[in-house]
Amino acid sequence: MRTTKFFLMAALALTFAACSNDDNDMLAPGQTQMGEGIPFRATISIGESAATRALSESGSGLEATWAVGERVAMIHNGVSDEMEVESVSGGVATITGTVTGSPSDGDDVTVIYPYDAADGATGNVRSDVLANQNGILTGTGGTSIAEKYDVRKGTGKLKVSGGEASLKGNLALDNQFCIFKLTLKDIEGSADVEAQYMRIYNQDNEELTLVKPAAGYSKVMYVALPTTATTLKFAVTTDAGQYFNMASGLTLSASYYQSTVKLATVGDVILPSGKCAKAGTSGAVAMIGYLGKESNCTNGLALQLNSSPVKKNYADAKTYAEGLTAIPGGTWRLPTIGDLTYMMKACKVVGDLNVYDTKLQLARIDGFKNKILANGITWPTESNYYWTDLYDGDRYYAQINLDGTNADARFTTTTMLTTEFKVLGCLAF
Repeated sequence: MRTTKFFLMAALALTFAACSNDDNDMLAPGQTQMGEGIPFRATISIGESAATRALSESGSGLEATWAVGERVAMIHNGVSDEMEVESVSGGVATITGTVTGSPSDGDDVTVIYPYDAADGATGNVRSDVLANQNGILTGTGGTSIAEKYDVRKGTGKLKVSGGEASLKGNLALDNQFCIFKLTLKDIEGSADVEAQYMRIYNQDNEELTLVKPAAGYSKVMYVALPTTATTLKFAVTTDAGQYFNMASGLTLSASYYQSTVKLATVGDVILPSGKCAKAGTSGAVAMIGYLGKESNCTNGLALQLNSSPVKKNYADAKTYAEGLTAIPGGTWRLPTIGDLTYMMKACKVVGDLNVYDTKLQLARIDGFKNKILANGITWPTESNYYWTDLYDGDRYYAQINLDGTNADARFTTTTMLTTEFKVLGCLAF
């Protein structure tokens, strides 16, 4: 050992002699040259809760087991080194590998499992890690929850001594995501809903993940989601059409949840809480008239169920619609002709609702009318015009006429903005 130390010292002296003006070669005790590596070995606490690659359901929880050979990212000073699980005993894993870069004793270190989930440049979990899922809990091929979306992270300090590296104290890895077992049902909870795919959004209408369920997982699926979501919006596409619902006021932790998601469709209603309910539910504020993602909505459109008590001019109509009682996850506005066209077509209106020149082609509105009546709303017994907002940036405004059988629209000039019509707000959600 003494001989080894002697030769190392001699080599270092020669280096200084050749490059005496380069301060970058002068390393503090416990450092290594950039690009060199020193052996690393440490234990990390991994716990026994959800979830790891060997996941299995146990009542209301998930039992987890780490396996030898799994890869772990260890990030320090902007360098990401790949470590390997050498052994596992209870809730403790021993990881080994090589530390590269210029490690120093006391450096901050972040450990992320699995290796592929780490953003080596930032030391964070990759922002896109949840993007695409297949609803499977365990399996092979790198796409199941256990293989790809069980992510844990911990921070600590690096220990460098005697040409070897380890960790100072105990470093515990905490789960970064919650895992849901979702059972999809219709709004009454009596029939299964089979998803072709499901998009899940948060309170800011940011898409958290797109789930394209594998065979056998279209009715019940497993999904990993961030703990930061206080609202979850579920937009589901099936062979029969579109479905939606949301859960708000959530406080999520890195835990395992089992939930039944009751999904509404066109003709069902939205409550003041933002949640959906079956048609005719007392206290509802809007009827779902369209489900889908368009430039002017993320999940769909709903029509206010109670029109303004009195007629209003255009400015007051716009103020009234935009000032309706706030609904979590939604925004009230004065509907455009486009909004109403989407909703009427989704309600299977008979006829063509395409706009041409300054008119809306006449259309029978039986489907729209029947869905309104199903919600306990009295349909106008006489012709009533309702305000709409600007259409396609045109300098004219329009009104839509809803009578017992047909719908038509007309444009007005700006000189007619003082004309008074009724108002039905549109909820974009």
